[in-house]
Amino acid sequence: MSFFRKYLKIRGNDRILDVACGIGVYANRLAKRAACVVGFDLSYNNIAIANHIRKDNTFFYCGNAEEICHPNNSFDIVISICAIEHFNDSKKSIAEMFRVLKPGGQLLVTVDSLENINSREFIEFHRKFCLVQKYYTVGTVRKELEAVGFEIRTIKPILVSPFSATMCKFAFKIMKWPMLFGMYSLLAYQLTLILDKFSSDRNSGIIIAVYALKTKE
Repeated sequence: MSFFRKYLKIRGNDRILDVACGIGVYANRLAKRAACVVGFDLSYNNIAIANHIRKDNTFFYCGNAEEICHPNNSFDIVISICAIEHFNDSKKSIAEMFRVLKPGGQLLVTVDSLENINSREFIEFHRKFCLVQKYYTVGTVRKELEAVGFEIRTIKPILVSPFSATMCKFAFKIMKWPMLFGMYSLLAYQLTLILDKFSSDRNSGIIIAVYALKTKE
């Protein structure tokens, strides 16, 4: 959440969309600072859990990122955490995020990169287990976002320390328990961000984070 706090400027009347929200962990946290947060995911199981733990101003439903069922210019902020790399048509999904975001609205996305993991065996396991369509580099995620009109403000690899790879490998061992995985991921993420500060290599990481704006029309 430190990347959220550092870059997202959330106002009390903002409407936020969480694309591929999982069980709603990030949506519920952001709901404390916004008017409402809407999240959708392809998984019925994830949405069932999300609705069980949801806040009063969070709303969850099953949906497809390639056909977002909201009008143009509906949201002040759109987020998508480690999801775009799983989409069959990432470019169409990104275009949909752009469409539903208001002019001047904020986008915050993270994508899997795994550039600092040297094990081909683990990367192949991760790709198959997590149904990853493609891994991103700073250059490729920038290209896809700018192609639809987003103005990149910040783009950076995160989870760059060697310890991050170890934490990542353990996380995938517990993915079959969504609630445990979600809680562990939040704690591990905070710890690895602290360790990142002491890493000498900041050019590659497990994840790439991007903060962008939809330029005003």
